[in-house]
Amino acid sequence: MKLKLNNVTIAFANLDEPVAKFGGEPKYSCCLLVDKETEHGKKDLENFRAIVDKLESENFDGKKLNIDKLCVSDGNEKDYDGFQGKLVFTAANKKRVVTVGKQRQVVVAGDDQFPVSGNVVNCVLDVWPLTGQFGPRIVASLEAVQYVSEGTPFTKSNVNVESDFDDLGGDDSVSVSDVKDTFGL
Repeated sequence: MKLKLNNVTIAFANLDEPVAKFGGEPKYSCCLLVDKETEHGKKDLENFRAIVDKLESENFDGKKLNIDKLCVSDGNEKDYDGFQGKLVFTAANKKRVVTVGKQRQVVVAGDDQFPVSGNVVNCVLDVWPLTGQFGPRIVASLEAVQYVSEGTPFTKSNVNVESDFDDLGGDDSVSVSDVKDTFGL
C-alpha cells in the first residue's frame, strides 16, 4: 500500500548505488526520519498506522505486530545525532529508486538536487506484509524520493582537523608534470 512521507529527513541514503547490508543482496535504501511533533509528521504517522491496521487485519488475522516487526523504530533508541524525537522508517528496493528534484525533474548523483543524507525530502513507499523465516512482518519498499531542501548534514566524527593535524607549512603540492616525470609518462 502506498505511503507518502512529506518533509522528512533522509539518513544513510544509498540512492545512487545499491549496497549489501547484513549479508543480504545489494539494495538501494535509506532511513527516513519523521518528526513526531510536526503536523506533517503526525499526519504521516496516522496514515502509516491506518496501513498497518489494514495489513494486520487482512494478512495476520488481526494480530497486532510489535514495533520490532514493522519497518519503523524509535529514534530515541538510536545512538545517532538527529534521531531523537523521530520515528525512523527503513526502506529498501532492489530496483533503482526514482529520484526527482523540486520541479519533479529527474536528478542523478552529482546534481544539486540529488537527495543525500541530511536533506529534507518527500518519499513514496510501498508498505506490504511479509511472512517468512522471521515470522510476520510489515516492510517498506523505497519507490521514489523527491528533494525538498538542503538539511543539516549528519556528522559523527571524533576527528578535529585543527587539533589532530599539524600545519606543515609551505606549498608541497605536486604538479602533473612532476608525476609524469617520476613515472616516465
